[in-house]
Amino acid sequence: MKSIIYFLASVIIISFSSCSGSSEKDDQKSVINISIDSAIVDAKGEIIDTKYGIYSFGFDDDKNFMYKFNTNNRHGLEIIDINKMELIDFIPFEIEGPNGTGSRVNMVNYISDKEIAITNFQSILIFDFNGKLIRKYAIDNHDFDGDTLSEDLLMESSGLFIPQNKLSFNLVNEGFGKSRGIAKLNLEENIREFYWIDELKKLDDYQISLTDDGKMVMMLRTYLYKTFQEDKFILSHDMENELFYYDLKVDSVIHKKYESQLSANLNEASGKTQTDSREELGKIVSERNKGIRFKDIVFDKKNNRYYRFSTYSTSTDPKEEKWNIILTVFDENLNMINETENVPLEELPKTYFVKDGKIYVYKNMEDEMGFLVLSLSNQVN
Repeated sequence: MKSIIYFLASVIIISFSSCSGSSEKDDQKSVINISIDSAIVDAKGEIIDTKYGIYSFGFDDDKNFMYKFNTNNRHGLEIIDINKMELIDFIPFEIEGPNGTGSRVNMVNYISDKEIAITNFQSILIFDFNGKLIRKYAIDNHDFDGDTLSEDLLMESSGLFIPQNKLSFNLVNEGFGKSRGIAKLNLEENIREFYWIDELKKLDDYQISLTDDGKMVMMLRTYLYKTFQEDKFILSHDMENELFYYDLKVDSVIHKKYESQLSANLNEASGKTQTDSREELGKIVSERNKGIRFKDIVFDKKNNRYYRFSTYSTSTDPKEEKWNIILTVFDENLNMINETENVPLEELPKTYFVKDGKIYVYKNMEDEMGFLVLSLSNQVN
């Protein structure tokens, strides 16, 4: 069990032009210019499931193909050519039985041209591209060697699967979803290790519970974002300008805190964590949503850097929606190196990824699957 966590505070001083963000280096000022194109995926007469946005998808190494699981209007894998922006195949999967995925699919991981990994809420399933189950890694109620949990802690059964390392990173919670750390599961050797992150305890203050006659009927939590890039498992959340990452190379968790010059660095949400009024709950949520909200961090393989969007409301009229959308850039070591505001998007991106140095932002375009493609260029003044 890993009980010693090394925290590294990263505070970057950045100067900005009047209209965009920049980082000061060698007495030069770098300005991010953004141009935007759009593209709609040709469904070839089929219906690509976008009812609730796009979730449960993965890519090959170069993001030439998206492997997206559909559990709404049909149960199976939609394969989309990102270069041609067209649906090229649909592979049906079984829900039940020896080759069943279960009714809900949480994650898709491309392994090779012969294998795909499907994660549900109990296990990780390895299939071939004919929908035949090859291997199953049980997670829920499975006995692992190594670290054990006390009775007041529970490991989530669905985590972030890393096919190339045969690892899964799963959150460890206390009580009802109070995050306390992460578990690293070595699926080949059946070994579990825990890494405790004391700083996650402060997220308890952002939880809001709705009670009825003293019993909790609803709990609203912070959004926790998980990704794995360059031998790093990265964990971030939507309420503060920070992240945590576990580094496979040094076997420790590192804490990064950042200082933005364009926004607040934490959400000044209501300090109230419990209410028995749905009306009050709505007001608390509305107030929170207007404050700064941070999204997940994505990796740019071409330029060896990371990007993250964030936003806050700039409207004084409660009936008007007006937002400042910020794009932050990090280097390969997750140091903040640049940020720019007033990104010309109508709303904060919910789902986005980077391919060939461009940021692809998912957008529903008249019930068709589409993307806004952001090209970034730096100019030195």
